[in-house]
Amino acid sequence: MGLHTDKVSVVAFFKDGRRVVTGSWDCALRIFNIEKGAVARVGRPFVGHSNKVFSVAVSPDDRRIASGGKDNTIIIWDVESKQMLYNPLAKHTNWVSSVCFSPDGKRLASGSYDSTVIMWDTETGTALSTLPGPLSGVSSVAFNPDGLKLACGSLRSILIWSTDNAELVFKINAHEKWVLSVVWSPDGQQLVSTSYDKTVRFWDSSNGRQIGKPCTSHTSHINSLAISSDGSFITTASDDRTVQHWSTKSHQQIGQPLEHSVDVTCVAISPDAKLLVVGDLHGEVQLWSIKDTLSAAVQLCSSSHSYFAHRSKVKLGQNLYAEALSDAEKVIELNPSSYLGYKLKHAALHEAQRYNDAIEPFKIMLSKLDDASDSQTRQLRQQYLGLSEVENAIQRIVHAHLENAPLRLINTITGNLYDRQAQIDTFVKSTEYKEILSSSLLHRPLQTGPIRETVVKYFSWAMLSHRWETKEPRLHEIQHKNVYTLRPVGTVVKLQKFCKIARDAGHCWAWSDTCCIDQNNNLEVQESVNSMFVWYHHSALTIIYLSDVSKSSTLADSVWNTRGWTVQEFLAPTIVLFYQADWTLYLDDRSPNHKESVSIMQELERSTGINARALVAFSPGMRDAREKLQWASCRVTTLQEDIAYSLFGIFDVNLPVIYGEKRQKALGRLLQEIIAHSGDISALDWVGQSSSFNSCLPASIASYRAPPCTVPFLSEDEIHSSVTSLRQTVAMESASKLYTVLDNLSAPRFANGRLQLPCITFPVTKVKRGAGQPRTYHIKADGLQDLEITTTDTLVQFWHGKPSSQTFLLVRPWNRHDLGLPDFADETQNADHQPEPLSPSDDLFALSPSDNERAGSPSLRRESSLIIRLGQRLSALWLGQEELGDSQSHTRELGLVVRLGQSFSALLLAQQRGGEYKRIASSCNIIARVRDTTCVDDMMDVRTLEIL
Repeated sequence: MGLHTDKVSVVAFFKDGRRVVTGSWDCALRIFNIEKGAVARVGRPFVGHSNKVFSVAVSPDDRRIASGGKDNTIIIWDVESKQMLYNPLAKHTNWVSSVCFSPDGKRLASGSYDSTVIMWDTETGTALSTLPGPLSGVSSVAFNPDGLKLACGSLRSILIWSTDNAELVFKINAHEKWVLSVVWSPDGQQLVSTSYDKTVRFWDSSNGRQIGKPCTSHTSHINSLAISSDGSFITTASDDRTVQHWSTKSHQQIGQPLEHSVDVTCVAISPDAKLLVVGDLHGEVQLWSIKDTLSAAVQLCSSSHSYFAHRSKVKLGQNLYAEALSDAEKVIELNPSSYLGYKLKHAALHEAQRYNDAIEPFKIMLSKLDDASDSQTRQLRQQYLGLSEVENAIQRIVHAHLENAPLRLINTITGNLYDRQAQIDTFVKSTEYKEILSSSLLHRPLQTGPIRETVVKYFSWAMLSHRWETKEPRLHEIQHKNVYTLRPVGTVVKLQKFCKIARDAGHCWAWSDTCCIDQNNNLEVQESVNSMFVWYHHSALTIIYLSDVSKSSTLADSVWNTRGWTVQEFLAPTIVLFYQADWTLYLDDRSPNHKESVSIMQELERSTGINARALVAFSPGMRDAREKLQWASCRVTTLQEDIAYSLFGIFDVNLPVIYGEKRQKALGRLLQEIIAHSGDISALDWVGQSSSFNSCLPASIASYRAPPCTVPFLSEDEIHSSVTSLRQTVAMESASKLYTVLDNLSAPRFANGRLQLPCITFPVTKVKRGAGQPRTYHIKADGLQDLEITTTDTLVQFWHGKPSSQTFLLVRPWNRHDLGLPDFADETQNADHQPEPLSPSDDLFALSPSDNERAGSPSLRRESSLIIRLGQRLSALWLGQEELGDSQSHTRELGLVVRLGQSFSALLLAQQRGGEYKRIASSCNIIARVRDTTCVDDMMDVRTLEIL
């Protein structure tokens, strides 16, 4: 049918595959509907060009058309209104031979016989840049699939430009005559060109080298070229009045030529590669079914399985998985002995998310490779992993991950409680497992990263932190039941709400201490108590439910802030969210992590006394033990032993859980472990009643409520003055001896309730009791200034009516920091805070910022470090380099004497019949000080005492 009154010069499909647009020498453009298998005009033509139309292009969103022609202009049209978006773009000075939209539709390239290519902004119609083409002119332009390159056809050559910087990438000497059409393969790896020289040629787009032999069966000029969306074949239109199809793989003709009665001027292939539209010299447009024209020829082609294999790969790249699967099955049908069809079938099923179905073709593929007759094909087997290899690797990663997970978890999807094995079984049946199993089979060596990501995401769990109420659902009440179908009364509602919030946050699993621990199984209770900190730490989310907080109250008022277990439940997790009684977010703060909320963290810091740094990023361990004990000193627990058990994770200890041992023994075992493993004696800094476990430990954690005992901090000038003064009054031999003795002391040892404590001892010589209660005693001791202590104990040795031979000592527990050395807990953690070596300086007493101790260090550490560094500087000032070593040693030793001459927190000990000692508790700190710093001999009674 004559749809145009003159030659149809160009035809193009819309992306919807239902419409085509044509351009003609009659100066018009027309849109045709082909949905019903016939060409039907749609509305009036596009009229605007004053001369022949040579080129058209459809935008990626099908909303615009661009056209160029013999009037040297380009027009961008709105499809719906058929109106020009702007006045014709008239920057070219000769015919516009070709136009092409970029893949994102934001740019338009136009080629002209004026020897230029112009880049246009499609939103504004402004010219962005001009590329200089060959002097002969530009006959065709085409963007590559990612829009980063542009191919230009001209007389005998093809130029490849970079669209980013408008630089010429390379030039291809392609044909003997004009290059009329250039197209890119869908994967961008090849270029295909046609010419007046009657050939079709294929080019490697990375280097411009020709691929294979040209297609040569046309007998006249080839006017137009189209490539299928899967890249498997091309179609050409020629003045020899035929349309021909070619395999892009073999470059062989497919099927018989489509004969026409007149010259064929243009051709286009539909996006689904099912239809062919052809325009001719007389203005007619014909529609063909590609299936009808190619299927018979394909069936007869001896290498047709290769054709379907190639097409299946292209379909995969286009996310057309059903069509890719169909082609893969065709490959298997045509060549059942080949592994290739099964490989493609696995890929198509995997991408279609039919992971279970994908495993079987993969196993068949492996067997085909194993049984292949040629060694080269058999070697391909080495590229792939066996099913059991991947399954075992996934299993190992799952078990490693679940080492840090709770023993039982509620599945937030099903509402059922699962033990560890049931969790794993559920994962193996899941889509996530089958997907990672299927995808991992293709990679050798095994890529464990994606497996870990899948495992971590699938097994992500949420933890609940809350205040126990009167009747909480227990394990036996929810086991083998769906928590969502339980009667929603009382605390069951809390459990249901928690699980729903965890599920909505994307977490498949949830844990609550009320119902996920078998309280009747001692081994499970033991493991749970010792692992709970780790479970909270590795949780994907911890939900903190404040049942007594509403919009009119605050977090600080909540009873949650008073409970012992909630300390670790907040410090351990990385991500937490606070919920109020009505299950709305606290302060309506919708940030993904309330640890990043400044206002909430400030409120929590004020109410708990825990510093903000620890609240946000806490590291478990025995460092700063006294501070951590103070955090817990105001907390209470329902079971008295839990006040100690709830701190196991915070101190990173693993101890037996023995309910019934009572509070003092539980706390005593914890403190014994801390001192024994860390050497940190700050846990001895308390006031109150002694423990029955060991007299050096408190009966209650409340004894740590008072701030740690601190002594005055010596300034640099004071240390300098004191060291200088002692040089004139203290025998260096005595100072050196004292330093050596203290340096050789071992760390404290604590086992079986007996503490071996290194001390400097001062025998008590006289005690005078004051009046009133509690008892106040005025004490004299050898080498110490007189002092007072307040205690509920009776010092019977000094009763006039009851003389006793019992010995009392005031002792200074030895702390390695007094030597300017780190304590045993810090030796591996504090490498960045060692005294720096001496370096020249204009101010020998100045301390650089890098010398300062870390924030929060006790003053005695800072003071000792000052002494060491000051000694280095004094030595350099007073002596030459040859005497520097001895002088540094003397200054260090005198600095220690200065430190020991300052006030210290003393312990009062009473000797027992077996020679051991017991601490006499005091209701306030005992602050002692040596009588005369220059009397070093008064500080020489250094012993390691056994304290019960």
